[in-house]
Amino acid sequence: MKKNILNKILICSIITLITILIFSIGFISSIILNDNNKSTDIANIDNNIPTQQSGTINNDFALFGEIYDVLSDYYVEPENLNEGILFNNALLSVFESLDDTHSAYIDPESFKLASSDLQGSFQGIGANIAKEGEFVIIVSPFSNSPAEKAGIKSRDKILFVDGIDARNWSTQKAAIRIRGPEGTKVIIKVEHADQTIEDITVIRGKIEVPSISFINNLTRSEQIFDKNGNEVDNIKYIRIKSFTDNTPIELKESIKKRVTNNDVGIILDLRGNPGGLLNSTLDIADMFLDGGIITIQVDRNKNEEISKASKGTITELPIVILQDKFSASGSELLAAALQANSAATIIGETSFGKGTVNTVKPLSNGGALYVSTARYLSPTRQSIERIGVIPDIESKLTMEDVNSGIDTVIIEAINYFSTINQISQ
Repeated sequence: MKKNILNKILICSIITLITILIFSIGFISSIILNDNNKSTDIANIDNNIPTQQSGTINNDFALFGEIYDVLSDYYVEPENLNEGILFNNALLSVFESLDDTHSAYIDPESFKLASSDLQGSFQGIGANIAKEGEFVIIVSPFSNSPAEKAGIKSRDKILFVDGIDARNWSTQKAAIRIRGPEGTKVIIKVEHADQTIEDITVIRGKIEVPSISFINNLTRSEQIFDKNGNEVDNIKYIRIKSFTDNTPIELKESIKKRVTNNDVGIILDLRGNPGGLLNSTLDIADMFLDGGIITIQVDRNKNEEISKASKGTITELPIVILQDKFSASGSELLAAALQANSAATIIGETSFGKGTVNTVKPLSNGGALYVSTARYLSPTRQSIERIGVIPDIESKLTMEDVNSGIDTVIIEAINYFSTINQISQ
């Protein structure tokens, strides 16, 4: 019986690996809901696995069954031999061997929590996160969120979650561990920017997340100011926090309502934007491009899928995109598309470097696979994976800027618009 349990765990790991090898579309481009192979007979798969391959050892499954038996009979702390944990760890080890942080197995409970992301709401603490070195950090807590109310701050480094060491966690794993049902608590040990360490208890809530905002993270204001502290009202500031189902509609409505004939430009702030849905990103790029290539997807067989923009744009105003090292995936695709087509000037830091197309594949157990299925290139065929999008004008917030509440990157954008307006006149 014990051997059969472990055998199934290991077989599921192999099935997972096979699944990765046959996918070829996505970004997250779709969530595949129909699976005609859910009733696959595990025993038949086991019987059809070759018993002798070059460089392999026969009866590996039996060997692992022996190991489980020995551990079960003799291990000093038998309570640690949890079948569910063994199952999940066996699957996770497959992805660790791929050396690809973008592909992962998500257990059923975690997938249920994570699947609401792209619909504009979820249950959790309310904060943007990103990977920096060995740890995941808080890019910014959402305004009036449980995280902000509990004392979570921008630049906090996540050290432990409910007593579990968070070193070398991916952002995906951190999000899954931190999220949970509304009303439950999570204890997060953080290291603040001043290097003080604190245990913070956060009561999770329902987080409504419009993907478009007019409030700058640093100043917490809808107004933008020039270097002399004067309010600037002829440049429209729009922050895109992520790319969800609703983002294209939200953005269209924002531009129609806010942009006037007196405006000289639009700032699209993509700083800290982790990406999202491919189709939404493509729709937004199409808004600002009058034809031309948006992106090129290259799959495992080197086949290319080229996405092109339609004729006509939502505005004729000059566009500036703000990005930082936490701008990833969809935000990089949008920035690269507009930059390559001379439709926007990018100001900020080199972006994160996630040029990977991912597909979400639900599994029969209620879990899912996040699978890297293709790479995407800029319209000029520049790779983004591990490289990022290089800005036209470099600008970076300093700790002094943060402490003083002055967004020097926005000031740089205002100076740019002043320069091009002087030239055009």
